[in-house]
Amino acid sequence: MTIPDPLLGLLSRMGSDLSAARRTRAITQDDMAGRLNVSRRTLIRMERGDPSVSFGAYATAAWVLGLEERFLSGFHPEGEGARELRLALPQRVRHPAADLDF
Repeated sequence: MTIPDPLLGLLSRMGSDLSAARRTRAITQDDMAGRLNVSRRTLIRMERGDPSVSFGAYATAAWVLGLEERFLSGFHPEGEGARELRLALPQRVRHPAADLDF
């Protein structure tokens, strides 16, 4: 899979923010890796914004640091009536049936 360059920049910034938040709280890399149940090497990759690290690992790191709302805020619909709009969405999206006119 090819990751778009703008997204790589955002991941890099997210990794830097993760590292800064960890250091602000005086948590060592070994302690943080232990809390995330990942290797120290994986944490280093996360702090560099490596896109091959699982989304779950990044989300757990945000939770450990108390940043989960900020981390997941992009997935929250905006404004009044967002719940109603979401409920009105189709449950499934399917391709239109192929025209099999013989």
